Amino acid sequence: MLRKFLKVMVYLTVGILTLLLVVVTVWWTNSPGKADPITDKNGKIIQGSISTIDTLEIGGVKQYVIIRGVDATKPVMLFVHGGPGGPEIGMMKETNQLIEKDFVMVYWEQRGAGKSYSPDVPPATMTLEQFIMDAGELSQYLAKRFKKDKIYIMGHSWGTLLGILTAHRYPELFHAYFGVGQIGNQYEGELVSFEWAKDQAQLQSDMTGMNDLANLSFPEPSENYADLDAFNAAWDAYIGTERNYVMKYGGGAMREMKDILPLIKMIFLAGEYTLADKFNYLKGSDFSAKYLWKEVINTNLFNEIDSIQVPVYILQGLYDYQTPYPVAKDFYNQLKAPIKEFHTFENSAHSPNMEEVEKFNKIVREHAKK
Repeated sequence: MLRKFLKVMVYLTVGILTLLLVVVTVWWTNSPGKADPITDKNGKIIQGSISTIDTLEIGGVKQYVIIRGVDATKPVMLFVHGGPGGPEIGMMKETNQLIEKDFVMVYWEQRGAGKSYSPDVPPATMTLEQFIMDAGELSQYLAKRFKKDKIYIMGHSWGTLLGILTAHRYPELFHAYFGVGQIGNQYEGELVSFEWAKDQAQLQSDMTGMNDLANLSFPEPSENYADLDAFNAAWDAYIGTERNYVMKYGGGAMREMKDILPLIKMIFLAGEYTLADKFNYLKGSDFSAKYLWKEVINTNLFNEIDSIQVPVYILQGLYDYQTPYPVAKDFYNQLKAPIKEFHTFENSAHSPNMEEVEKFNKIVREHAKK
């Protein structure tokens, strides 16, 4: 009996070690930290394509941009990722490489996030104002690098707050602004999201959800907290529970995504990151949220922007309850712009750029042609 037990334990140990070795090998081979060439169906590099990782000093801090396009002469699109602190190169490559046929996509790893994370980034520079200046400086660099009069800017989630404020500050740099999962007033959005999650729990007779959400305290206004740590602790406790249910009920990152494991996998497989970059991804996310979330919550775009000098196109998932659809629509309705359009994606939540790819790319492409 003892020999049989020992034999089973040996097999089990070997199996676990083998699995770990496979995982580490896959992780290692998918972490060269280099730009993947853009190839055709036969694996040959496409003539005239571009795929590079540029290291720049922006606002006095080393920052990275990952640039990809099937045709390097196409219009340039600066993609401003969400989070704060959540670069999306892994997600976009996995779900929407097709957009690289129409644009030279510039995936900016923002100050303190992803490849641009470093413990040397001064916390005092982690402000919305500094990020707006960074985005303006980067946009000027891109226009000069690609010999363009103007470029396009696309924000996703937190990137919509930063993106539209950048387009508002520097309209001379941009042909148009695209907002995906548009923020209007995130404090109001969180209230809308919370009520929606509670309603969904009741509609689905989810007793555990109803109980968890009923016992969840919605954070008070920021001035009611003694310091930044207390403010962040309250929001961390709230979002840690609330977002799980928003995702469960189909209002999260993607309508069909019920947990964050697919997103983790996309980051895990992104070849532009080294192993160190992948370990730093989470550090950068925490670092960015710590210093920027208060400004996300306290910035009300209804008050900040009543008019803008560039065309504005909002692309919003009907089921988005991270930056809720109703708030985004209200913000759009009151905004004055030379041209503006609001596009509803009936089968998407927070990421129509990754959920309804064909429709999304067609809309963006047609607006760019105009």
